[in-house]
Amino acid sequence: MLTGPSARLYLRTVREHYPDLDRTSDDVLVARGNALCVARGQALVDQAKKTKKELEVTGRRASQILGTAHGHCGRNVFR
Repeated sequence: MLTGPSARLYLRTVREHYPDLDRTSDDVLVARGNALCVARGQALVDQAKKTKKELEVTGRRASQILGTAHGHCGRNVFR
C-alpha cells in the first residue's frame, strides 16, 4: 500500500513525470495507486482500465502510472 513516505514519494514521482495529471487531486492519485498496488491477475487489468477511464488518460499513460505505483508499493524508503 502507498502510505506515509511511500505515498509521498509516489506523488512526487507522478507530479514530476506526468504534469498532465496536475488536474487530478493527490487523494485520487493515491487511491488509484493503491488500487493498482493490491490488484493481481484480471483484477489488475480491470484496475488499469478503471484508472485510464477515471483519470482520462491514454492506455500508455495508465500503464506508466501502474508501473510507478508498483514501483512504490510497500517500499520502505528508509532502508
